[in-house]
Amino acid sequence: MNLEEQLRGRPFEQIPIKVTSGVLLHIGAGIYNSVAGAIKELVSNSFDADATRVVISTDYPKFEQIKVVDNGHGMTPAYFVEAMQSIGSSLKGVLQPSGLTPIFKRPIIGHLGIGLMALTQVCDEATIESQAVGFDTKFVAKLDFSEFRRRKQRQMEAAKMDIFRELPAAYGGIEAMRQRLEHLDSETDQYIEMLAQIELASRAEKVFKEQGMEDPEREHLGYCVIFPDLPAVPGEQGTTVTLTKIDEGVRASLMDEGRSPDAMPKHYRDRDREWDEYRDEVNNWSWDELCKRLQMKTSHLAYQSLPQYHQFLWDLSIMSPVQYLEEGPVLLEPDLLRRKKDELDRFNFRVLVDNRSLLKPTLLPSGAVAREEKLERGYDYYIETFGQDEAEEDKEPLKYEGYMFWQRRQVEPSAVRGIQIYIRNVGIGLYDQTLMGFSVVNPTSRAGQISGEIYVEEGLERALSVDRNSFRETDAHYIALREHLWKLLGSTTRGDGIMGMSVDAYWKRQERLEEQAHKQHIHKLRELVRLASEGKLVLRFSNQDKPQPYVVGVDQITVYDGSPSWPRSSSERRLYQQLLVSARAAIAAGASAEQVLALLERILLEQ
Repeated sequence: MNLEEQLRGRPFEQIPIKVTSGVLLHIGAGIYNSVAGAIKELVSNSFDADATRVVISTDYPKFEQIKVVDNGHGMTPAYFVEAMQSIGSSLKGVLQPSGLTPIFKRPIIGHLGIGLMALTQVCDEATIESQAVGFDTKFVAKLDFSEFRRRKQRQMEAAKMDIFRELPAAYGGIEAMRQRLEHLDSETDQYIEMLAQIELASRAEKVFKEQGMEDPEREHLGYCVIFPDLPAVPGEQGTTVTLTKIDEGVRASLMDEGRSPDAMPKHYRDRDREWDEYRDEVNNWSWDELCKRLQMKTSHLAYQSLPQYHQFLWDLSIMSPVQYLEEGPVLLEPDLLRRKKDELDRFNFRVLVDNRSLLKPTLLPSGAVAREEKLERGYDYYIETFGQDEAEEDKEPLKYEGYMFWQRRQVEPSAVRGIQIYIRNVGIGLYDQTLMGFSVVNPTSRAGQISGEIYVEEGLERALSVDRNSFRETDAHYIALREHLWKLLGSTTRGDGIMGMSVDAYWKRQERLEEQAHKQHIHKLRELVRLASEGKLVLRFSNQDKPQPYVVGVDQITVYDGSPSWPRSSSERRLYQQLLVSARAAIAAGASAEQVLALLERILLEQ
């Protein structure tokens, strides 16, 4: 018996899905700018439910339905109804005062109902089926977001008006604000700001009344029909979320419709079904193979050239609280995050998408640096670990740990350049390639050579935006974390932080290259003297700063490399020495003018 047959004739309730004005504004603006960001919220709910497995089916390659199934502790109908009436509330923390899940002691991630906000960006309809642990019945809820889409513009306007109307509340109302204005200097910023707030609030109140926005039912995402007491299999538990009527824009994106073939590697182009064939071929790779191809940038494969479906998988793996690849995140120091990796192992949480088990894909070093056999710390790469576990008196604690990895070439793929911030093990958006604004304040090409992760265990949550994918940058915790990060980064002044260290490493490499080129030059010059003089002269090379650049003796020719007569440029000085010294050696051996000219031509044409 399918689900529709199970529901036929069963009693049900219809309840509105309610949100506050502030949250509604974010939803209407499209708070989740990627499918991965939306699905991440459902994965977070499963993590909070002590699930050990989340199985996601995308209906590849049609993407007409997305199903998310977990084996967590499930929900009761009453709990779910409360969630629908309290979008964005923190009931999870109330139900678990310790802030940890009961079985695996995982730090609780989400806010009740936030995941449902994400669904409005992906589909028009969703079905939730859940059986709570210890219950022999289950409930099924059918969500319809189409009403919200039809009424979105009016809801947005009402929400804005609501916020403006509430501005005077902190001062005791508009009249109280006007009374305060009488005691303020009209030239001050405080007076001007308060006057503007009064005008906004007054105008909003007027619009509210004129357009009849007092509708108490306006703050809806849509409606939910719940069937509360359905027969279930005794002893089972978990939640299934099925998304249907997938947004056409989402489907088109996942199918790469309208995407230029120029984005894919050249050897995949000019086929009958370019993107379909390319997507199917990439889909045959194992997760480990895909990650390592991107890390090594083999076959010119880059994150931006991946099919959108595989970018979705990559992004979801970055943001989800899953384990690392065995060698990750840093191959050179696989125990770098040992405590964090052990913790993720202890959480016993797996995410499978279309039978592919996702793991965090970060593997460093990468690109050209990873292909070298031997790497030297401080010369080819550098790792800085850091943390914070202190709190000033009377201030909320901020506790975190992390690392920053620098390499002498750009990090590959570009998707792991920058810094990834995790709160309670869930990625807040994707890697911030500005390094919390550092590359904007201190423009430098070296920012692309850095990759890092920060795990926030306590604090910073209040800085989260409603979408849980970005931060409010004026928050004190965010500012403190940013200042710490920027201090570690330093500047491009030698010896100042990671950036300064990268400059030091650059000059070390230049010095070594110069030493190598110098040795090769002496060897070549010695051979030129021997050949030009037919073995009659040998080369003596000196670093002394004699006035004369070289001296021809009976059986040797001495070159004074430090002589001020030579050009200051290393490359020019070497060329001059090869031309003049070899010519002198040839003349000393009795060579003809034609022989000397032939020697000079050979030297020049070999450059």
